[in-house]
Amino acid sequence: MAITAMGPTMAGGTQPIVKDGYSLLYLPDVNNWELQRSGQSPVFYYVPNQVRMARKEGPDRGDFLFNLIRFAGAQSNEGTIGAAEDREVAGGLLTFTVTGAAPEHVLRQSQQQIIQQWQNSQDFFWGIRGSAPPVFRPAIITANTTTISNVSPTPRGLPMVRTGSRGQGAIVARGMPMRELEPIVRSSEAARDSNMEPWYWHMQGEGSGSIDPTGTHAFSALVGAYPAAILWEAFHGTASPVIVIQSMKLKVWSPVVELSLHGEWQKIFEHFSAAAKGRYLWASVDIKAEMNRMRITGDLTVDVKVDKTIPGGEEMAKNIDQRSDLVFEKFMELAKQVIFEPKPPTVEPAQASSGGGLFSAWGAGVALKYRRDDTSLKLDYSEKRQMAYLQEHTISSSLSGMYDEMKRDPDAGRKYFLSVYLDDWPRKLARVCRPVAAWADKTVEFLSVQVGYPNTSGALMWDGHLFGPPPAGGDTESWKYQVAQKPASDVSNPPEGWKPDLTFIKRKVHLAEPPNETENPYVRIQIDRNVVELDPEPNGTPLNDTTVEVRADSAGRLAVGPIQLGVVLTDDTQVVEVVLEPTDEQGRSLERPQVRFRWTFEDYQTDRMWMIYTGDPEFRPFYRYKVIVTVKGTLFEPGRTWEGDWVAGSGNGALLIAVPRPGDRNVRARYISAAAEEAAPARAAVREPAAVGARDSEQWTTLSGWPIEVTSVTP
Repeated sequence: MAITAMGPTMAGGTQPIVKDGYSLLYLPDVNNWELQRSGQSPVFYYVPNQVRMARKEGPDRGDFLFNLIRFAGAQSNEGTIGAAEDREVAGGLLTFTVTGAAPEHVLRQSQQQIIQQWQNSQDFFWGIRGSAPPVFRPAIITANTTTISNVSPTPRGLPMVRTGSRGQGAIVARGMPMRELEPIVRSSEAARDSNMEPWYWHMQGEGSGSIDPTGTHAFSALVGAYPAAILWEAFHGTASPVIVIQSMKLKVWSPVVELSLHGEWQKIFEHFSAAAKGRYLWASVDIKAEMNRMRITGDLTVDVKVDKTIPGGEEMAKNIDQRSDLVFEKFMELAKQVIFEPKPPTVEPAQASSGGGLFSAWGAGVALKYRRDDTSLKLDYSEKRQMAYLQEHTISSSLSGMYDEMKRDPDAGRKYFLSVYLDDWPRKLARVCRPVAAWADKTVEFLSVQVGYPNTSGALMWDGHLFGPPPAGGDTESWKYQVAQKPASDVSNPPEGWKPDLTFIKRKVHLAEPPNETENPYVRIQIDRNVVELDPEPNGTPLNDTTVEVRADSAGRLAVGPIQLGVVLTDDTQVVEVVLEPTDEQGRSLERPQVRFRWTFEDYQTDRMWMIYTGDPEFRPFYRYKVIVTVKGTLFEPGRTWEGDWVAGSGNGALLIAVPRPGDRNVRARYISAAAEEAAPARAAVREPAAVGARDSEQWTTLSGWPIEVTSVTP
């Protein structure tokens, strides 16, 4: 019968080798002696003996597969997309990948060490005696469960690890019934609260791992503010608070061995019941501990014998009994038929209390049977043959090395560590537009505003709103424009002068038709354009202000009023006229049409209003006025009139007219006859006291000390 390599064995012991910081564990094939006797090569198997942080392949070969992002942000519903209310958050995101793989040169060096160490040795499993070169293979792994240490405290301050199917991360503390355990922060609470709890910790990626000894395993953890701060400082230092544990199941073989197990199931059941102490589920490491106690007390008898024809058989038997799981596997095959049963489906997955392996066929653990009908049976098992069984192989490591990496490369910190401020994204640009207009005078029909922001191709997307007069007793409405703020790199062909925080504003004032002068003698409104554009075409004004006013007085407006007289009229013979016109800053006339107001005794207490809408944003509110006073005469007494000089004014608002007196400087006065006024109201005249000529003549003289203009009129 042909001899073939069957698989690794624990009977000959193990050979750990460390090269360049990489640790490997070698095992010999159970048939190495027979393989070499038949002229074939001996076979050796290797498994990783340490978990390490994986490195990248490709152009960035050598960089760790590690990133730690810490984030913080204070967001508001005004400035953040999707925020219904003000909220704050702080925490971190840890991602990393682990592997047990060693570089090719480390494999070659470690294998060469095996050859040198066992060349020409007569060891039954390790000895290399023939001329055929040894063959090295990775060991067969049937299961691999990966767990991560937890930086956060447990509800009762007990040690805690996670296990279960990949990504679930059930939380279990030693000796606590499953129903009493709760996660540190339930995901529903985290979603409901505006901030994660400071000790929040949720790891993704735990559970079943790769069965390839050289494979990789990735993890991601979302953590609260406290673990994020601890991780940040620790990975910048010389220690790591994160420990990765991989519990592997290796398929190994025994040589021809005789195994005997003897005991009474009743005593075994009572032993486990007494040791339970509130424990509901049993994990492998706890069952192994109780088996050792029962062997000491004599409740369980174990006998392992190796074929006496094999050199070193006694030492092999010792290795199999003390260092392998063969006895445990056989005991469990029998115990699951008598005193143990699978966990009920309603119970959450349990965890090995001290990091031990789990039963591959029975899930996370077993429970004692409640019925003990069969416990009176004897445990009497004996078998002699070459047996295969699953051997637990647990490796672990802290993810150290970042400090040395950053010490060698000062720029490495920027590759592995990143701070993100959530205030910046998803940022919402908001513009609150509010109208400002004197609606009461009904000059402004409505106001309009358009706000534009570029899309990714650079074209402006416009949105707009109209503002009308507020309802009686109501408040002036406002309008809010909102858009997601884009980074400059996301916009191609942006408008000229655009930056990510700028929006383009186009405001317009829509004016009503001005009233007729005869319709309302107290109001004079001059409108150059009915629609006044306050912002230049084609794209308006770029602004980064949050509050935008649409002001009617920005339309090149001059609004003088209320206009009142500075004197009191005492009877209906007194008339005051005021002429107004806009000027430049130096008081020179702009050659625009003048406006004239008239006050009499009946209406001198009524205010006047003068407004101009030029549509020119550069227009400045400068003006001037002059006053003409007329006192009507009678049939027997002449009237008189005088006219003041131009008075400069500026700014919008109230105006109190300074009415000159006849004797004031630069005032021109004259008498007028009542008859002449009645005959020709448009021409004021007085009869000269001396003689009446055959034609009109004008001359200046004085009357009662006042300079007057005397006009003689041919009758």
